[in-house]
Amino acid sequence: MIWLDNSRILAIFAVVLLHTAAGVVIGSDVGSETWWIGNLYDSFVRWCVPVFVMISGALLLDPNKKEDLKTFYLKRLSKILIPLLFWSAFFLLWAAFKGKIKGEPLSLLDLAKRLLSGKPHYHMWFLYMIVTLYLFTPFLRKIIAFSSRGEIVVIASFTLLISALNAISEKVIPGEPTIFINWFLSYIPFFFIGHLIRTNDHSYPKSILFCVFIASFILTAIGCYAVAKKEGLNAGLYFYAYLSITVIPMSVSLMYILKSLSRPILNTNITKKISALTLGIYLIHPIFLEAIGHIGYGALDFYPAVSIPCIAIIVFCFSLTATWLINKTPFLARVI
Repeated sequence: MIWLDNSRILAIFAVVLLHTAAGVVIGSDVGSETWWIGNLYDSFVRWCVPVFVMISGALLLDPNKKEDLKTFYLKRLSKILIPLLFWSAFFLLWAAFKGKIKGEPLSLLDLAKRLLSGKPHYHMWFLYMIVTLYLFTPFLRKIIAFSSRGEIVVIASFTLLISALNAISEKVIPGEPTIFINWFLSYIPFFFIGHLIRTNDHSYPKSILFCVFIASFILTAIGCYAVAKKEGLNAGLYFYAYLSITVIPMSVSLMYILKSLSRPILNTNITKKISALTLGIYLIHPIFLEAIGHIGYGALDFYPAVSIPCIAIIVFCFSLTATWLINKTPFLARVI
């Protein structure tokens, strides 16, 4: 389905843009012009991770796929376990290298903590979450197979409500972070919603969908500012959470918009090829983003309204090229 290929490409670029803008949000004074620019860019693309999860649900929860557990795990987990292990090791070495350069060497215990926390690098959490979600996918598929559409809507709604409340509680009642094996539970609703959107024959007016998306985007930016100004940036970042009360409608409305776009972003062949490389782009892009910042060309080194999208485009292109080269290299192709 070409709309899912389009969605992958747009979502991975949104991830790169988000990570570029995040440095501006964190590195600027709340409420300053620079901060607002970063906030608007960041808020605009907060749908990226939910859309990735919905894409997985749209593809993997098809009850017509007849696969036993062994076949499913060999097919799905083999595609992600090797990249997970390889890039976890790579980014631990990357962290150790950066620590040495900065004169702040990391101990083996520091590196072990990063690994056990599911964050060898800040972006790796997604792979640790999704691989756990894949472990339960065959059983979630059975729920789809033996449930009516109405029942699936109820399941998705209840689990979404619980996940949204959990996202609020994490900010209101801060405590010890959960271990990564629990992360997937909060994303099960998006998994179900992806299936529901793919199988929904009813189309909604684009005008309404765009209004929901734009309103959610604006409320995300304003909400982050209002709470950050009063309670501090960490509290305001709740509105950036992928299960915040503003990001949920933003993500679902955009997924419906993406479904309505039946034409490929480029031509069909190129779109499919880039779509197949999105995992590699996701894994590699922080290297280029950090390298650009290290040599003095980060988003805060120039006017961020221009630097954020320009750097995101450059990092995306470098990451795409590197991923393509790795994919063409014997013995390395499996790491992406």
